[in-house]
Amino acid sequence: MQDKFKTLGHLALSILLALVLFFYATTTNYRNSDSAQQTESETYVHSLSNVPIEIKYDSTQYFISGFSSTVVVELRGSNRVLLQRESDESTRTFQVTADLTGLEADGTQTVKLQLANLPTGVSATITPETITIKIGKKVSKSFPVEGVVYSNQLAEGYSASKVSVNLDTVKVTTDEETLSKIDRIEAVALDVSNLSENYSGTAKLQAVDSSGNVLPVVLAQTEANMQITITKTN
Repeated sequence: MQDKFKTLGHLALSILLALVLFFYATTTNYRNSDSAQQTESETYVHSLSNVPIEIKYDSTQYFISGFSSTVVVELRGSNRVLLQRESDESTRTFQVTADLTGLEADGTQTVKLQLANLPTGVSATITPETITIKIGKKVSKSFPVEGVVYSNQLAEGYSASKVSVNLDTVKVTTDEETLSKIDRIEAVALDVSNLSENYSGTAKLQAVDSSGNVLPVVLAQTEANMQITITKTN
């Protein structure tokens, strides 16, 4: 009788062990399958700063200004290699574009940005989604160049007795409204301060209005040679 109980006990233990092994194998299989599915569907995200905007417009007729030339683009995709290629500026195929075709040249416009040539399997969002841009009729005119030394560029007790540049005039291209605001073209040695002796070097050209505000223009030349004679005043 004792042997019979032992046999039944062994049989029950075997069945229990078989059930445990079965459930363990099933659970492990499920976890592995679930993990594989998660790996396959994993999404990678790359955030790109300073992505340039390609602006489509008739540059022979219009002048544009007052807009940010870059945006932030966030790329998403499950293909890490493809995402890396699109993240690299030298290998990417996508572009951020702003189409001004058909818009009136009557001042400021808000334009929605678009994505072009984005590969299949990659999605993207642009920040900001729109840009504000000024569109005007393109005009050109030549202006005299004036050498300028600001008072805060001089050392205490010194003044600029003579300022000369090697450029008499420069051609300015901008829109009609901005052209009407130009008061003068300045040649300024922007990196100079605390002057107490004569200076000879490079000056940057800039168009300014009557209040001294720098205006958005394109200059045929952006630099000139400048000579400044410094005199002690006390």
